[in-house]
Amino acid sequence: MDFVERPEHLPRSHREAMQALTVRMRQPDTRGLITFEDLVLHRLLATPEGRREAGAFVEDWIGILLAYDAQRQADLVHTLGVYLDQGGDYDATAAALHIHRSTLRYRLHRIRELSGHDLGHSDTRRNLHVAVRAAVVAEPAVLPTSE
Repeated sequence: MDFVERPEHLPRSHREAMQALTVRMRQPDTRGLITFEDLVLHRLLATPEGRREAGAFVEDWIGILLAYDAQRQADLVHTLGVYLDQGGDYDATAAALHIHRSTLRYRLHRIRELSGHDLGHSDTRRNLHVAVRAAVVAEPAVLPTSE
């Protein structure tokens, strides 16, 4: 965390703090501290233009899954994010989600079916992972804030 040593740096510091707060409030678990330096990918999307581009990217890659989740109160985008965070490891993903492997298999099948994306391709997995992460900062907001 950077400390502001000069008054003229206050606007940038405030902007960065607000971006970190926005990301934290749009994540499933809003507890804990996050700093601008922790944002990594989100920092690339920190500009208004970046957030708009993120929105288009998210819509292209996981828009159908977001709509399905909203319509059916499902959790496919979260499942996909955890699966990708776990490097595609079924056991680790099922444990992290507190579900049975067969439930995970069903959800991943549904994700493939709805999205038309093959999770076996590394480029596809990478783009889906970026889309899940970018959904947190996309404008217009594609993930509900936790308020």
